[in-house]
Amino acid sequence: MTASKMAGIQRQLERATGRTTAAVKVQHPTPATIPMTTKAPSREGKIHIGAYLHPDFKTSLRLVQARTGKDIQTLLAGALNELFRTHNAPVIDNYKS
Repeated sequence: MTASKMAGIQRQLERATGRTTAAVKVQHPTPATIPMTTKAPSREGKIHIGAYLHPDFKTSLRLVQARTGKDIQTLLAGALNELFRTHNAPVIDNYKS
């Protein structure tokens, strides 16, 4: 919400209640005040691989997940390893970690 909208709301509240309040200064975080985040320990040594696909891919992936009880990362890693085998590329053995 912008400062001008906040000021307008404040004026309406003052008129409705008959009371005035001290002005409130809204501070927006600057890049210097926003804390830098670090990777979660579970993501150390890993990278994100993503794709924008048709929503039906997610539906089918969730169905396989429900049937197998495996998490999405394990399913996708297994699928990628099958792709690598098909194309004679190195298979990654430690994907379950």
